[in-house]
Amino acid sequence: MPERSLTPGRRKPDHVFTLRAEIVWKALAVGLLLLASAGYLVSRNVWFANHGIVVTAEVVDAGGPHEPMTARFVTHAGVPIVTRISTGGSNFRVGEHLTVEYDESDPTRARERDSSWNWGLPIGLAVFGLAMPAVAIWIFLRRRREYPGWEPLRSSEIVRIFEVLSVPWWPAGGLSTDTTGGARNHKAGCVRMLRRDQQEIGRVLPGWDLHGVGDGRDQGRWRAGQRLSMTVDEVWCRRGRGEPWRVKVFLVEQPLSPGTAALPFRD
Repeated sequence: MPERSLTPGRRKPDHVFTLRAEIVWKALAVGLLLLASAGYLVSRNVWFANHGIVVTAEVVDAGGPHEPMTARFVTHAGVPIVTRISTGGSNFRVGEHLTVEYDESDPTRARERDSSWNWGLPIGLAVFGLAMPAVAIWIFLRRRREYPGWEPLRSSEIVRIFEVLSVPWWPAGGLSTDTTGGARNHKAGCVRMLRRDQQEIGRVLPGWDLHGVGDGRDQGRWRAGQRLSMTVDEVWCRRGRGEPWRVKVFLVEQPLSPGTAALPFRD
């Protein structure tokens, strides 16, 4: 199974457990758009309240599910007007009368007076406009506390933990020696193990918080004794909830061929 890249500047190794910041910005942009729409509708309501002229109109066409009704009225100047009326969802029959308000400079611009939709719509838009970014930021901060990032164990710690196993395991990417004589892991904190030996992960990391990951998504906490499904190809490990991830185990189906990983490893 191909291994996900941990190259800096590309996909981050903790991508599974973080809510990307751009989601917050998108939610903020949508929220501002909703607030702007609510502001426009409020200003429209205020304008009609101050300048709208109230008359009685007669319905001449009830319209349809996606079509406003048409009504007829006479302006204060005595001009007959037939125009579509915005009613905000109210149902009227042909021949019924309703109170409308219109723009004196453009009498065809008319709407039902005192419709609950006139103020209900902008209030609803404003609530969603404020709630969307607030909820997105709350989720982002909560997940950042829950999954603060990726701080892999040193190669020497990986070897010390996993060398007690009697089953095969391989450092992902192999181990080599740096100029100071210490071990350097090309895929820091990452280990390969056979899927059949998955229960050994819990035994070698007792009390750790383990999560199964498949298809780039968190599949939930893995509890002792549970058998991981075939959709899970990684196990992420940390010492406790709210702490950084320290070890990632790749589950493989076949033993790696000799030379795939440099010593030390146990087979």
